[in-house]
Amino acid sequence: MDEVEEQRHVVLRNLAAHAGPARGRLGLSLDNAARLTRLTPEVIAAIENGRSCTSSFAAVTQLAMFLGLTELGVPRPRPPGME
Repeated sequence: MDEVEEQRHVVLRNLAAHAGPARGRLGLSLDNAARLTRLTPEVIAAIENGRSCTSSFAAVTQLAMFLGLTELGVPRPRPPGME
């Protein structure tokens, strides 16, 4: 497995834990998130549920960033004073 594929698996694993809650905080339905990210609702649901997905590394990274997560698919740290 090459480095990009390993990184993709890390992002997918993180998105399985954080994408659903992040989408909920944004108040986006599955259909609206899919429309805005140009992914299908089935792909986003698969990512959120930790199921196998064939999306490219660029697509999963774009989804993470769209949801306000880091490029690795984890929540951004809160700014100082906001804890």
